[in-house]
Amino acid sequence: MKLYQRGKIWYVTHWSGEKQIKMSTGCTNRAEAERKVTTLLAPVITQTDDEIRVATAAAIIGKLAMERKKTIAEQLQLSKCFDKYPHSSPRKQLAKSTLRNAKMAWDNFVLFCRKNDILVVEDVTPEIAKKFLDGCKPQWKVICYIYCRAMFNRIGLKTNPFEGLRPESPRPTHREPLTMEQIQLLLAEADRLAKQKNSAPDAAEFATFLRFLLYTGLRMGDAATAMVCQVDHVAGTIERMMAKTSRPVKFPLHPAILPLLPRDGIYLFPAMNALYNGSKIKGQALTRRVKRLFNKAGIVGDEQQYCAHALRTTFASICAENLVPLPVIQSWLGHTSQEVTRIYARIEDMRAKKAALAKFPTL
Repeated sequence: MKLYQRGKIWYVTHWSGEKQIKMSTGCTNRAEAERKVTTLLAPVITQTDDEIRVATAAAIIGKLAMERKKTIAEQLQLSKCFDKYPHSSPRKQLAKSTLRNAKMAWDNFVLFCRKNDILVVEDVTPEIAKKFLDGCKPQWKVICYIYCRAMFNRIGLKTNPFEGLRPESPRPTHREPLTMEQIQLLLAEADRLAKQKNSAPDAAEFATFLRFLLYTGLRMGDAATAMVCQVDHVAGTIERMMAKTSRPVKFPLHPAILPLLPRDGIYLFPAMNALYNGSKIKGQALTRRVKRLFNKAGIVGDEQQYCAHALRTTFASICAENLVPLPVIQSWLGHTSQEVTRIYARIEDMRAKKAALAKFPTL
């Protein structure tokens, strides 16, 4: 403990563990300051030397433990981080699709680092992180940045190599709904391939799968993993949980598609399910197959425009065009917001404009 004067005011300083504490007595007279110190530091003065030494040692041990933890983190292998520092916790459970994206983003980063002879966390630099993000596809850049940055935050390094590298969000892909002519071309090409002798054994199932997407508006993954037990053939309905939003949906099945669905087995489309889950990146192989069909049918456009998701947009637009209320379409598609549904059912805006134009007088 030390008493000293700064200007006219007397101050006292003492140590608590390894931390120095300074306090003002508020007194200009030394004698008054000494009496004030007795009150201020009563708990500290009553400590024995042994207690002070114990407190100091505990503080030093805590600091060393923290430094050791950071050292261990820096020597951690990148391939073990996802299991050691999980995204979910008992208090915060993430959706399966979110965890799948997180793991995919981290696995891609680990693979990139391995190709650059980087195996441990401490060798990752901001330059490496930027090089990795620059090599990602536009729609994956932001996702990889978010999950990789979060991972390094949980690891607890002094500096996060992904900090400050957030890329610009890509412009959303504008998927116009298919016209009736395009739908007919697509289904005709699928049926033609199903009848060819040298076509794939699952060509007929693939043709039915496309009709199922058009008649239900389900996402490709939800359709490929749909199970026989989720279909009620008597009521003519299907009920399942949406993988992306974890929202349950139940809706009727069109009379044209219901008789085509199997009553036995596990999955409605076993070959499509195997194709969807069989690729390294889930759904990639099935996505490519749908895109190839679009090209064979002569339906071409911007990259990502014509894919399986375009059939979901088509379903929503056909519903809106036939005066199905927006809340019903929202419930059917499993959307959490009507704003999202409006993106799919853009025909609603055009219908309102046509109605306004019908009231415009002839000039």
